[in-house]
Amino acid sequence: QTNERTVANEETEDHPFGIPDSDYQELLKLSLMDKGNNARLKKVIEKMRAGDNVYIAALGGSVTEGAGPADFKDGYAYQFFEALKKNYSPDGKNLYFDNAGLSGTPSQLGLIRYQTDVVDVIGRNPDLLIVEFAVNDDGQPGSTKAFEAIIRNALRADEHTAVIALYSAAKYRNSAQAKNPVAQFYGVPQVNVLTAVDAAIRKAAFTEEQYYTDTVHPTKEGHTLQTDCLLHLFKTADASPADIPATVPESWCMQKALSNFTRISGDDENVTISAGSFAKTDSATQILKKNNKANFPQNWMHAPDAAEPGNFVMKIQCKALLFAYKEQASWRPEKFGTADVYVDGKLYASYDGAKEGGWGNGVPVYLIDEAECAAHTVEVRMAPGDEDKYFTIVAMGYSR
Repeated sequence: QTNERTVANEETEDHPFGIPDSDYQELLKLSLMDKGNNARLKKVIEKMRAGDNVYIAALGGSVTEGAGPADFKDGYAYQFFEALKKNYSPDGKNLYFDNAGLSGTPSQLGLIRYQTDVVDVIGRNPDLLIVEFAVNDDGQPGSTKAFEAIIRNALRADEHTAVIALYSAAKYRNSAQAKNPVAQFYGVPQVNVLTAVDAAIRKAAFTEEQYYTDTVHPTKEGHTLQTDCLLHLFKTADASPADIPATVPESWCMQKALSNFTRISGDDENVTISAGSFAKTDSATQILKKNNKANFPQNWMHAPDAAEPGNFVMKIQCKALLFAYKEQASWRPEKFGTADVYVDGKLYASYDGAKEGGWGNGVPVYLIDEAECAAHTVEVRMAPGDEDKYFTIVAMGYSR
């Protein structure tokens, strides 16, 4: 029967779903999509064992944040941190962890958030970075380019930073295949949990209902499986000879428009903002579970009672510009409207800030995506008839 141990002499380790050890180990092997270059990972293991300070960060969406279990700290990221302390640290006191998971965010928002939510939080570049956006990204070039920029920027910022590409599971699949060429290009290890989950369900080791709480978020036991998939990568690297360290290529796997990416928090040497009627700050942006604080405290909101007239105008020197706006539920009492966005005097797109399924989530779009840096003017106007409604520019970032 499903979930019963039927082999008399088999190890009876406490695996999730009561899966026999030999079967469980096979699932973990299936999840290891690519061992990548292990040089940086083995250095992290060496530092942990030596008692040196090691800084670990997980950047991703709601699965990383801990969605699914009743207690978000039963999520894989927290479980994995505890597993590292138990397996590789003398007493656990030399390991530090930053969970930079945020629900509903794809790689584009991860790129915008990386500096402030990872590097600034821990006060340095991480020794180990887990990147998990495979169930939030659509697999199209826009998200894959941002995924590459996160990996490349982390690897180039510190020659010791180890990066893992983690692909969570979902009933609607994931974008692992789109990300695979990028991760291989940089020699980054890849863990695809979906492969293990699919195999387990086919073999009746557990059911979809036992693994998922909805279409994507794992149960506590599902998060434990994801933890063990990551831990299997570590054990594999630990048991293998060290690879020759890989050099970060000068070239890009995709186009290099997102090099040297910078989050916009106000004016700088390349950015000048006149906020106009978008001068207010929206206090109801997405909340981080780990501290119950808004993740985008620096934003630009148009309000019906704006003290200052005029449109939002930004002059910027860039070759790429990411722009994220807030989607508010259309049934909420604060009525959000549509904004027209102009780039260099031409209407680029109109974005509706009120959606039936909106929940205050940020929606990223590329306003500029070019090969060369140039001067641009971006103007945001409320659409005719929506001047008495709200609209929030959640976050922006650019590359030169």
